[in-house]
Amino acid sequence: MTTMKTFLSTVTFLVLWTNIYGQIPIHLGAGIDTVTVEHKEIISFWTEYLKSKPSKTTTEYLDFWNENDRNLFKQPDLILHSINTEISTFAMGYPTILSVLPYKENYFEIKTVMGWAVSTGHIDLLSITNHYVKKEAGNYKLFMPLNIKDDVGLIEQDDFRIYSLKTTEIPQKVLEELGTFISMLKSDFGITESKKLTIIYGKNNKETEKILGFDFNLMSSTNNPSSGISDLSNNLIIINGLPVIFHETVHIYLNPLFPNSRLLEGLATFYGGSMGKSLIEGITNFNEYVTKNNNINLYEKLHEESFYTNNEYNPIYTLQGLLILIASEKGGVAEIKKILDYNDLDKIFAEYFNLKGSDEIDRFIKSELTKRARISDENKR
Repeated sequence: MTTMKTFLSTVTFLVLWTNIYGQIPIHLGAGIDTVTVEHKEIISFWTEYLKSKPSKTTTEYLDFWNENDRNLFKQPDLILHSINTEISTFAMGYPTILSVLPYKENYFEIKTVMGWAVSTGHIDLLSITNHYVKKEAGNYKLFMPLNIKDDVGLIEQDDFRIYSLKTTEIPQKVLEELGTFISMLKSDFGITESKKLTIIYGKNNKETEKILGFDFNLMSSTNNPSSGISDLSNNLIIINGLPVIFHETVHIYLNPLFPNSRLLEGLATFYGGSMGKSLIEGITNFNEYVTKNNNINLYEKLHEESFYTNNEYNPIYTLQGLLILIASEKGGVAEIKKILDYNDLDKIFAEYFNLKGSDEIDRFIKSELTKRARISDENKR
């Protein structure tokens, strides 16, 4: 939940605006083959799938998937929530089925575009997706591209599996560090549940989207150096670039322990950085910004949970991470657990930090930012 989550607040608005599910018929592209019997059957199958309103809150759509993929993932359509973890991709716009074409070994590829028209007649494009279907025992079933694309490889270890393009190298050191990191989280937070993390990794958006089955999604338009998204229902993280792997891993293992906490992004940033930058780097960068823009109230920004300064750092994650850092220095994991038990920011400041009032809290945060940035600078000398 790095840059994707914050960027997609605009997408949530579009979803509320379109309210697409169950409202309009599904459109067929001008060039699609609607004559061939096999294609007509697949179009009908796919239309019924879209009408089943696939999302993390529905189950009817699962009947359209093959049994092996359903056993591998609780929600086998990985495209559904790889743009937004809460809102289904197919609820974000108006669907047009572009094509149904043979793929390989009796599979067919269904290409669907999601978008909407604006007043000028132009199209705002949300995504172009590819889904794969094959007939089994007389019925069509959907199949994940992970298991049918020849160029997708799999690395499997005790605590995690990683899907990536076969041409994409993952350093052995990263694999070892990830295993050690997961063991540390389990030990520190007393996690005994057997949980296997699935990672879909591309060096960049283009690679990740290819593995998932996108030709395009609106996140392709951003220029984030490294980003990721976590899907707790599938114990899955989807990452562009390796640096965010630890941040997203924290979400999978620790979010369920503190479901009401307001500091979960800070927790992930404390342990795993954000967008490939460490918490201390984020603190140093943001302190420079605050020094030049001292009139902003950081307490108010924390409440707003939406604050943009540049494309490489997330200041809200940094501020939350700063609070986790202070708790950690006070008493380690025990204090981290204590601050995470609060479900209200005002209570965190009033009861945990013994601070009251917007101005007092703002001064406290700025003072802590400056102090940590100064310590970091001294350590570099």
